Amino acid sequence: MEDIARLTLKRDLHYAKKGIGNCLISGITWGVDAVLLGYLLTKYPFNDVKTAVQASLIVACIHTGFSSLFILLYNWYTGKIKEFNRCLFSKMGLLIIISAVFSGPLAMSGYLIGINMAGVSYTAVITSCYPAVGTILAVIFLKEKLNKRTLIGILLCVIGAIATGYVAPTATIYPKFYLGILFAFIAALGWGLEGVLGAYAMDVVDPEIAISVRQTVSFFMYLFCVIPFIKGHEILSNSFTTPNMLTLILAGIVCSISYITFYLGLSKTGVGRAMALNITYPIWVIILEWLINGVHASPNLIIGCFIIVFGAILVSGNPKEMVKLREYEE
Repeated sequence: MEDIARLTLKRDLHYAKKGIGNCLISGITWGVDAVLLGYLLTKYPFNDVKTAVQASLIVACIHTGFSSLFILLYNWYTGKIKEFNRCLFSKMGLLIIISAVFSGPLAMSGYLIGINMAGVSYTAVITSCYPAVGTILAVIFLKEKLNKRTLIGILLCVIGAIATGYVAPTATIYPKFYLGILFAFIAALGWGLEGVLGAYAMDVVDPEIAISVRQTVSFFMYLFCVIPFIKGHEILSNSFTTPNMLTLILAGIVCSISYITFYLGLSKTGVGRAMALNITYPIWVIILEWLINGVHASPNLIIGCFIIVFGAILVSGNPKEMVKLREYEE
């Protein structure tokens, strides 16, 4: 019996460590995705659009479309594709569809517009406070109670956000910096709302199917609602004839990897560890921006980044429990 228990604990430790690796990959790939999107917004045809908003929404549409396609292909490869229609037309599917409105047209649009107006690093840092936003919304709408740790985490996110946006970069680089920061907060709000609405559905539906439904619904919302509204059909079609389309496809693949590895890790290592590792993406953005583009982060950005990430980790769970794998070894 002791040998069986020891083998079980060893297996659980293996899964927990594998889950940590999955979630770390998720955070890194989301950072890579952000840098790729920031690069795309400076290239034709997206740098030749009348407004930053229009360019950002068109990129969001294409990016979400490719991400949706690759996640569908992944589910087909793993034999789960039959669950897609079953989920889509169920009560839980309706909840996921509603949450997709907040994660797609609201959050992803705000994220891309923020990147365009305020830069990749600043937007990544601000949006990483979405767990705190989701917690505040849960308190307001679901009447959940805050414990001391969570409250401290929320306060740290607020302090970090103030520190991040207190000193703007050179006005010639981002003349609409503070408007971009506002859109980054809108993205955090969208992801927070998605968390409140979609959390229950994610407990019932296979997460990989749920994220597939979410991305697919978001894409069609962009294609049939957002693009006609901004009159972006011509620019959208022109996008497919430029060499930069390959970068957009790559971004879609990287985004898909980020989502899939996050949910794989979530099932193996728990919500707290998964969220904590995923939230590290602004740190990776800052590092990648420096390594690839030679962009040196300002002191207030670095300080704000670490304050927000630590605050978001506190909101996600107890750090002591997150780092404790000893129970698997005993």
